[in-house]
Amino acid sequence: MVSAFKAMYSSVKSAVRTQPQDIIWKPDISLKNSVNSFTSLGAPPLNVNVTSTGGVEWSPYQVVQSACDVNIQFFPFDVQTCNLVITAWSYYKSDVTLYQNSENIYLAEYTPNSMWDIYSTAASKINTNYSEIVFEVKLKRKPGFYIINIIVPVILLSILNTFSFVLPITSGERASFSVTVFLSFAVFLTIVAASSPANSDCVSLLSVFLILMTVSSTLIVALCLVEARLAIRNTTERPIGHGFLAAYKLANILRCRTCRRTQVVPLASDNRQEVNWIDIVDSMDFLLFILFMTLNLLSAVIIFVTASSH
Repeated sequence: MVSAFKAMYSSVKSAVRTQPQDIIWKPDISLKNSVNSFTSLGAPPLNVNVTSTGGVEWSPYQVVQSACDVNIQFFPFDVQTCNLVITAWSYYKSDVTLYQNSENIYLAEYTPNSMWDIYSTAASKINTNYSEIVFEVKLKRKPGFYIINIIVPVILLSILNTFSFVLPITSGERASFSVTVFLSFAVFLTIVAASSPANSDCVSLLSVFLILMTVSSTLIVALCLVEARLAIRNTTERPIGHGFLAAYKLANILRCRTCRRTQVVPLASDNRQEVNWIDIVDSMDFLLFILFMTLNLLSAVIIFVTASSH
């Protein structure tokens, strides 16, 4: 019985033989859209399993690198689609036919990545004269790093930018504060440009938001300088116009002040000397603070909600 078992084992063992892959014919299967070099799958050290019935099992191992068209419009909440085209380069479909085992990619040995998640996969044939299979991989970027290091600081900086109008015009620090915030936006714009892929076909919404905040910061710097100029005016030499008085009246209404605390000056009143230019600048600060805070928060909500929910 022992001899019979040994005979059976030796017959099964001889039914499958391991041979170097270079002495066996194999199709020159390769990645068609490779980036670095165009080489066929497999390497000389690898072996194939040959059965006594003529079947050959070949399990090539290859590290490949391909290029993908990147759409950065919703960066860092973007989903990128990459296609890997596998083809038998030297043979027509009538000579060599490639089949896929399933409609998706086998991911049992996939190792999670710290930057990307696999959103979905697919496999399909290409209807050409050549035998080709396309493996589609959709990658979703993990936005946590960019939210903490870029998006949150930029939103806080945009809120801080509007607080330039909270500083008293007589303090002399308003212009330097607003210029510092402007330079901070320029730095973040450079960081985002360096972090996102170079693409001229579309612009990321994050870059659009930074550009809007840079424009807003530019306007705030200009308005702070104009208000500093208005604050040193004398009502005797430069009477207050009706437009400034309207802004002063509107600010008082929004502050819910009554005539018992502050006299609201009519537009056509002759006692406008009771209001000086410092009061006008203070009213402008109040109105501009509300305006820029509303615009900044509204633009942040629209842009980032659109990017994260596409």
